[in-house]
Amino acid sequence: MTKALYLEDMYLKEFEAVVESVSEEKFIVLDQTAFYPKSGGVDNDSGIFRRLSDNKEFKVIFARKIENEISHEVEELGLEVGDKILGILDWNRRFELMRYHTAAHVLSGVFFNEGNVKVTGNNLVLGKGRIDFNFPNFERDLVEKFVERSNEIIQSDLNVESHYITRDELEQDASLMKLNMGLPKNIKHVRIVDIKTFDKQPDGGCHVSHLGEIGKIQIQKIQNKGKNNRRLYFELI
Repeated sequence: MTKALYLEDMYLKEFEAVVESVSEEKFIVLDQTAFYPKSGGVDNDSGIFRRLSDNKEFKVIFARKIENEISHEVEELGLEVGDKILGILDWNRRFELMRYHTAAHVLSGVFFNEGNVKVTGNNLVLGKGRIDFNFPNFERDLVEKFVERSNEIIQSDLNVESHYITRDELEQDASLMKLNMGLPKNIKHVRIVDIKTFDKQPDGGCHVSHLGEIGKIQIQKIQNKGKNNRRLYFELI
């Protein structure tokens, strides 16, 4: 099983690892990685692998999780099992995705706490974010109010931390679940992202360490997507 270094240190930019498997010459599994795989509506990291034996570089263009392994797609062929590499993240990309991911948590926390509204889907990529909510009625003014409140919370620059709880502890606290779809039943050891004094949610992704790093949420558009489904597009400025 690939050790996911990003779960413990989300600001880790470089790491050493060993190639454990190679599929179709371009899909690489390491013993450990700081590359976040595309999952949970958040885009994947990219960067390079530098083979330590000869400093040859292999561009990482995609990462995904398959069962318990994280597979990295590289452009250049030639990596072999046993090769030792230095992984280097495209840090600007990672940091922007972290900002968007934490902003989405602030938004979902406000919508849940102040409107009892849950998230039904999201998509976070470079330069833009999308969140779907289960609003029973389409109220544009209320959405705008919640975004304004989210920006007020961001300005308070609260710390963001993570810790683990059991599945039983999760199920005993309904306030932790802001996602309408719930958490897969096979997850027993639950990672919690904690925006101190404001919001806690189960999450396996990467976040900034304090809210001031997010910037400001700006609405791009709000859409009515049918019964109970409202969509918010936003950007960070």
